[in-house]
Amino acid sequence: MGLFRRGQVWWMRFSYKGKQIRRPTETTDKKLAEKIYHKVMTQIAEGKWFDIDEGSQRTFEELAAKYEATEFKELKSWQSVQSYLKQLKKFFGPHTLTQITPALIDEFKQKRKAEKDKPATIVRKLNILKRMLNLAKKRWMWLKEVPTIEMERNADTKRLRYLSFEEYHKLLKNCEGWLKGIVTVAAWTGLRKGNILNLKRNQVNIFARSISLEGSQMKNDEPLIIPIAAPAYEALKEAMKVAHLKSQVVFCQVDGKPYTPMQVQRAFKEALKNAEIDNFRFHDLRHCFASWNRQAGVDLDTLADLMGHKDTRMTRRYAHIGPAHLASAISQLEKSYMEISTNLAQSKEKELPETGNSMI
Repeated sequence: MGLFRRGQVWWMRFSYKGKQIRRPTETTDKKLAEKIYHKVMTQIAEGKWFDIDEGSQRTFEELAAKYEATEFKELKSWQSVQSYLKQLKKFFGPHTLTQITPALIDEFKQKRKAEKDKPATIVRKLNILKRMLNLAKKRWMWLKEVPTIEMERNADTKRLRYLSFEEYHKLLKNCEGWLKGIVTVAAWTGLRKGNILNLKRNQVNIFARSISLEGSQMKNDEPLIIPIAAPAYEALKEAMKVAHLKSQVVFCQVDGKPYTPMQVQRAFKEALKNAEIDNFRFHDLRHCFASWNRQAGVDLDTLADLMGHKDTRMTRRYAHIGPAHLASAISQLEKSYMEISTNLAQSKEKELPETGNSMI
């Protein structure tokens, strides 16, 4: 019984009506935690303490504040889903955690549908909500039960979109000068936008023609070393010609600051519009890298290593084989079958006994 620490926060542990109770004191100060603990002990002795249901006292707004302070910004993709959390706070904010029922969650889904959210986007928002509520239950002890969250049907997040080489060249022609290098590196390395915009000079080995990224920069926390294909090599070499005194970032503005994701998004959207390319996102350049490699005959295991995947399941989602290549594969199968069939037929003919008239 007494106090113990989880991370930096002090927790209380005591027995109440035969049950083991654990509650955070919400402080990192041990002396203050001791005062809170002794106060609770006094209340129990006087019969004034009750096993309060934290979920009926805590609001979603409080949960969101704690989540942002302790968990959210540790996500590598937190900037891209910041608007999702904002929408969750706006809808669920004033409600207590116990008021967040399946019915209320369904209201949120209907609202997002009315706002023209795609099923896959709604699923991503619900996954954040689910993560928050699970933390409220398992880590912070604010909730006794997590409500059932039904995901959207037909919310397949896989995309079958990549560019042909003709489309790719058309896109490059419509990119601003500074954007062209970034797009080229994305398409020919498979790196994510964040990795490219934060790429430092000392991570690019021009002589060995390779890029080295630390595990902390990767989504799967594994370090990545990849060779640089010729188009990306030329783009990187061009970007690194001039060393900027204020920055070690490869792609930087005249003041040395790296380009922001929003700047890239706006310029990329304009380039797509001018190139008359529809239904394409910057992240789909990663699909291009994977699909082009597969169509060139690169096996899935090798491609998984190039893309920084721990196994090939995720790689399969990126590496699409086009109809022409599938048809080519069938043609090769047919050719192989016909060759074997012909050989078998010829072998059987040789095995047949010779026939004809014989002299007696």
